Amino acid sequence: MATNTDVTRTRAFRPEDAAVLGTGTSTPGWDLGTERRSDDGQTMATGVGWFSLALGLAEVVAPEKIAGELGLEDKKNLVRLYGFREIAKGAGILSNRKPAGWVWGRVAGDVLDLATLASGLRKGNPKRDNVLKAISAVVGVTVLDVVVARQLSESKNERVRHD
Repeated sequence: MATNTDVTRTRAFRPEDAAVLGTGTSTPGWDLGTERRSDDGQTMATGVGWFSLALGLAEVVAPEKIAGELGLEDKKNLVRLYGFREIAKGAGILSNRKPAGWVWGRVAGDVLDLATLASGLRKGNPKRDNVLKAISAVVGVTVLDVVVARQLSESKNERVRHD
């Protein structure tokens, strides 16, 4: 009687190779379909890329609205420019097989965003609460970007050789 484990096709990950390849998880961390580490950051990078495109589009189309909600009306042109940056980063992430550099670029952009948002914390800004919420959101996205960038940078994304 054959079971699901009796399949004779070649496997990308062989448990006996764990000492050489490492697993990164308590169970073998390989996606047998793509022969890539399942925790290599590629899936999250795709999500980050789409997020970047959507955010960039919003910043390009409605910079006055975004800047106005933050009490940063004088920064609407900068918001639009940041939108073009986001679109470029998103396209770069989605179009590259190894997008680590593009994701690290997002981290640098997050730092610029935080610096710009910090200017909205001035005492005279009636929308300071919105700025604080935006800073919290950008900090969260920055943490995600760093995690994804590190995973991508540490992953070799090499196919496993079958001897």
